[in-house]
Amino acid sequence: MRLPVEGVLKAFTIVSMAAPGIPVPFAAGVIDLGGTSAPGNVINTEPDPRHIQVGMKVRLATFSLGEDSAGTEAIGFGFEPVP
Repeated sequence: MRLPVEGVLKAFTIVSMAAPGIPVPFAAGVIDLGGTSAPGNVINTEPDPRHIQVGMKVRLATFSLGEDSAGTEAIGFGFEPVP
């Protein structure tokens, strides 16, 4: 299914406790992509309600999840605010 790369943040939470090795805090959200809801982290902004708001426009973006012992980088997908 093709989905738009821009959407609207419908809900979010600031995650302050996670599995070992997962940096916190981070923002997890639900994004409306043209009528289809998708989960994703809200990235490239402070994980704080002063910077993230329901109804804000976001777009798909990538971010580094880190490297393994061989130096291979893992890439993740998230949603960043549209300026």
